[in-house]
Amino acid sequence: MSLPTNLQEIVDDFSTMTREDKLETLIAYAESFPELPAWLLEERDKMEPVPECMTPVRLFGEKQPDGGIKFHFDIPPQSPTVRGLASILANGLNGLKPEEILSVPADFFLPMKLEDAITHQRINGFMGVLAHMKHAALQSMDDKTQGE
Repeated sequence: MSLPTNLQEIVDDFSTMTREDKLETLIAYAESFPELPAWLLEERDKMEPVPECMTPVRLFGEKQPDGGIKFHFDIPPQSPTVRGLASILANGLNGLKPEEILSVPADFFLPMKLEDAITHQRINGFMGVLAHMKHAALQSMDDKTQGE
């Protein structure tokens, strides 16, 4: 399986970690979780909800001038595991072109062995976030086509 470079590096790192290291790394990702930009705070209704997550998660894919997508997430600070998982996806996929995002297999994370550290429910939410990121990528392609 060929993944985008940043995402592959994250998968490789997690695949060799102990359970404790995975938990610490998830917390580190959560701590580096970026705040929602001010312009998006006022337009949360434009953000796509991720109902697969028990935690309220919303995302927005912002098309960049070079055609890449930057993802923004609205996740409560009291949900560090979910914020960490979303941060992994953002770090692995931000800036990529829609086609690159769409090419990421739904099960790309299996070598990470996340089930050693988090529940299947969290893993299902993680998969849901990826699915919604792909949906945003697809929408950005539709927007491009409609604009031509």
